[in-house]
Amino acid sequence: MLRVLGGTGVAALSGLAGCSSGNGTQSQSATQSSTSSTSAATSSSSASGPVKVGFLHPLSGPLSGLGKVEQKGAKVAVDHVNNDLGGIGGNRVRAIYEDTATSPSTGRQKARKLVESDGVDVLIGAVSGAVSLSVAEYAADANTVYFPYGGTESITGKNCKPTTFRYQYSASQSANAGAEWSLNNLGKNVWIHYADYSFGQSIRDTWEAAMKASGIDHTVVNVTKTKLGTSDFSSYISQIKSSKADWVLQAFSGADAINFLKQAKQYGMTDAVDVMSSVNSYLPLRQGAGSAAVGTYALIRYNRKFDSPANRKLVSAYTDAYGGPPTDFALNMWSSLLLYRTGVENAGSRETADVVPELAGLTSDQPMGPVTLRECDHQALRDYPVGKIVAPTDYDWPDLKIIETKKADQITPACDAKQCDMPSL
Repeated sequence: MLRVLGGTGVAALSGLAGCSSGNGTQSQSATQSSTSSTSAATSSSSASGPVKVGFLHPLSGPLSGLGKVEQKGAKVAVDHVNNDLGGIGGNRVRAIYEDTATSPSTGRQKARKLVESDGVDVLIGAVSGAVSLSVAEYAADANTVYFPYGGTESITGKNCKPTTFRYQYSASQSANAGAEWSLNNLGKNVWIHYADYSFGQSIRDTWEAAMKASGIDHTVVNVTKTKLGTSDFSSYISQIKSSKADWVLQAFSGADAINFLKQAKQYGMTDAVDVMSSVNSYLPLRQGAGSAAVGTYALIRYNRKFDSPANRKLVSAYTDAYGGPPTDFALNMWSSLLLYRTGVENAGSRETADVVPELAGLTSDQPMGPVTLRECDHQALRDYPVGKIVAPTDYDWPDLKIIETKKADQITPACDAKQCDMPSL
């Protein structure tokens, strides 16, 4: 009971209660549980019974397209753990899904509901960096392990938490993988355009820092911004096209990125200026942008053709479920849940105080290769491919071509440079 209440006080018991099914899936807040009066007392300290996993996805709002594929990945991961691996610690996983609405306050509210009403053992997901930050803050207060999706630097930087572990790349890892490569291969004159929220701001800052640290003479022609959810980029595209920029760093995702790419092609910008992005390799973006994405450059967060036993399992499971290849979102949900599973089984316990030390420093083989959750900041160390979006091959949407792979130790800042002063539990 004390673990559920954490630092939130007795008022926490007023949250909404949900009802979980026993098959590893549940509609978000589909029904109100008749056991709501006791759900708050069923904490993750329980030694038996289902392992409850609270998944947070933006199923509405500007990132809803990404949230829906993230949820698909979560469902495949849960089915794999239950049906192929025997659950976690011999207990089946029970998933509960909530919509963050791409809102930090809503994400925190839903995380509170999952922990304090549904009694989840772990929180996973949230695409937006701002939402991930908000949930991480709450999860630390509630003493609940959290695997975010958002890449905002401060999640494992100045705002690092002992309960937060990130499989997703950080913004600085992306910048270090892409900035020097882009200056050497795309040109020395860059225009930065970003979405004005934590994720876009983080890309802006880390890429500028990485370009400066590269020692390569370059010019940032201009830095411009738009609000998250912008649909008309024509005025900025016109400015970029007529500038001296060799390439533009596109620092936004979701519907914003699709609209930008389509309009950039429509107005002929991509004929004159290259586009580099840390997220345009996302399958939903390539599907949405179609031919407008072809010829642009991207950091490749997931490649369905990567040859590893773990990736073959992921591809097979996802394709069987949905008739198409998995996404980076599926990879993250899959790997986050499997890493949590390993931590619990190594600890022989679901207690956060027991699981956290097992996760810190954990090395595991995942679909895109070995990963280590670094002890100092709980950031995953992973190799990072850089490549190009090319014409379709075996599917109807643009494919990916890896040009170069950056090693994890080359792209990850040293612990003393990360600004993470890890608090104790």
